[in-house]
Order: sequence, then C-alpha cells, then structure tokens
Amino acid sequence: MTSSFPRVAIAGIGVTEQRKSLGTSTLEACLSATKMALADAGMSVHDVDGVMARWPGPGGTVLKPGSVDWAEMLGIPVRWVSDTYPQGIPAVLEAAAVIGAGLCNTVLIVGGQAGEFSGNDVAPYTRPENEFVAPWGAFTAAHFAMIAERYLHLYQVDWSRFATVAATIRNFGHLNPDALMYGRGPYSASDILDSPMVASPFRRLDLCLANEGAAAMIITSVERALDSPAPVVEVLGGGCEWFRQQYVGPARYEEVGMIGEDASRRAFSQAGLVPSDIDVAQLYDVNTFEVVRQFEALGFCGQGEGIDFVTSAGLGLDGRIPTNTDGGLMSFSHIGWGAPSLRVVEAVRQLRHAGADRQVPGAETAIAAGAGAGAQYYNVVLLGRSRANQAQS
Repeated sequence: MTSSFPRVAIAGIGVTEQRKSLGTSTLEACLSATKMALADAGMSVHDVDGVMARWPGPGGTVLKPGSVDWAEMLGIPVRWVSDTYPQGIPAVLEAAAVIGAGLCNTVLIVGGQAGEFSGNDVAPYTRPENEFVAPWGAFTAAHFAMIAERYLHLYQVDWSRFATVAATIRNFGHLNPDALMYGRGPYSASDILDSPMVASPFRRLDLCLANEGAAAMIITSVERALDSPAPVVEVLGGGCEWFRQQYVGPARYEEVGMIGEDASRRAFSQAGLVPSDIDVAQLYDVNTFEVVRQFEALGFCGQGEGIDFVTSAGLGLDGRIPTNTDGGLMSFSHIGWGAPSLRVVEAVRQLRHAGADRQVPGAETAIAAGAGAGAQYYNVVLLGRSRANQAQS
C-alpha cells in the first residue's frame, strides 16, 4: 500500500454501552468514551492537544458545537479545535490534515447522546425545524425513501431483493454481544419484508436504530501510535462531498443518486488502492437501499447494478465484501451525533484483528463511510493495517 496521505493513525477507540436509555447524560457518556479511548491508546488526557467534539452542556457556550469547551472540562490547554463537523469521518480527515501540518499532535474526537428521548417519540434530530421538514411533516426516512423510489423506477429493480441486505447486517448484530439487537434474530429476508411499512419502500426492519451511547477516537501520528498497545491502523485517504444542507431542500435522485463518487475516487487515488483491494466495508446503513447505493457510488459496480453486485459478492463473513460486521446502525447502534464514528471504530477493530467471532480473516484494508443521498452529503475514509506493525515486531 502506497499512500500520499499524511502518516496518521487511529491510536485509540472507545465505545460505551449501547442502550435504548442509559440513565445518564450525554456529557457523562462522552467522558466515559473518552477515558476508554485514551486507555486503549495508552495515553493520558495530557497527551491530547486537539479536540473535535460537540459540547452537550450543561454550561459552556450556547453556540454549537463548542469544541473548545472540552478544554476546560478535560483540564488541558489545546493547540487546535474545530467545529466544522466535529465527528466521524470528516473529523478524522481534518485531524489528519492538521496533524500532518504540525498544528497539533494528538486529537480527541468524541460524541454521542443520552437522555434524548421521551416515550415513543422519534429522535428529535430526524425532524429539524427546516423549511422542507416542518411544513410537511417530513422525517429522515422519508427523505431517503424519495431517493429509493426513484431509483427503483429508473432501474426496474425488485425491492424484495434488498431484504437479504438488511437480514445479513442485522444478523451480524444478532451475534454481537455488544449490539443493541444482540440475540434478537436470526433474521431472514421474509422477516424484513413482513415488518410494518414506514415510508415506502422502507419497512421497519429496513431502517436504523435510534438509541443512546457514545464513541471516541484518538488520532495521532503513526510514529506516536507505535507506542500504543494495539496494532497501528493508518488513515490512507478520504474525501467528502456536500451538495446542499441536509433536510432543507428535497433530495432528488438525479442530483444526489451518485453522491460519494467523487469523494471515493479521490480517496482511492490518495491511498493507491482500488475497490477490489478492500477487505471489509463499514457503510452508513441508515436504511437498506443506502447500503446498495453506496457500492455503486464507491466504484464497486456500475450505476443501477448495486443489488446484482451485493447478491453475487455477498456481505456476510463468507462473502467477498463483509459489511457492517458489528451490526451497523440497523442492529448495533445509532447514537445521533456519535453514530458516524461507530463506522470508523468497527473498521479499526477489524484491522486490529480484534473482531472476535465476526472477524474478517486477514483483513488488511477497510472502507468506512457516512451520511448518504437523502442527507445530500457524503464522506469516506480508507484505512489500512500499518506495515509499521511488522517493522515494530
């Protein structure tokens, strides 16, 4: 693997318990994830000099995200903060850039949610007071459903074929003791198709979870990461695309159906890889259709060919491209602002060869992605098990 990207690694990961209700605050959950990630990296909070983390309160700024408030909370001076998109893949890529530029040495990325839900209400972030949402009663699943229905019409695809995708990912969660849906399966395609309709073509089991928890990552140089106890996982390349602000204007397939194509092309070029080099995928499975669409945008197959590709390749451990091996957003967890980081965390676990019963044998490269067509932006990162591990041993 030859990469033109800065020599940066994900040295530490931390994920709290994932539950429907944690009985704690977002701040407490994020602090717990931070402590876990620092311990995983073999570092203390005093090694951190950069922060990307939405401030949940109490106290601090009323202007979100407010990453700098974490400096006081953690009791450290920092050399760099960013509130641009302080979570998930965009945060990893920005941290890599600033570390490579020498602006700081080690970055904490943390986010999550707790105490967000009441009764059976939908998650509040699925119905923001935006102009395309508030007047019409739209919500996240409906935005993505518009894209999916247009795709099905254009390419004359039988929706029932998508059910195996959802069943495969949910069965990873069924077998993962840390997943919210552990032990709830196994699922068959018929189970997916028999679940209640929510927003055509999506049924309940086509859609992701909404629950509580937090996730954190520690980003630093490869050289510094070699002092950490876990195998080094390098950031090889990445990219982002932003078509328009999410959930303000309606999503049209003709505009965003292939969003991610440019970002992934740049990411693969930076990393010196092609899609067939990827051993494991951690995609943003906000719904079943979006998983299939991403394989097209990421260059694994042609436009309109996604369901044929995933059917022939296979997404399980015995398939060509095991996908969302922790159970994904559908079955492992979706923790709001922290959810994008979960895809990266599972990719790191796989490349450390620490995936337990869901480990992809010999995984050396991984792709992780966030957002999607309905959100009208996309981000992708390529990760690799560093050759520095062999040199160190």
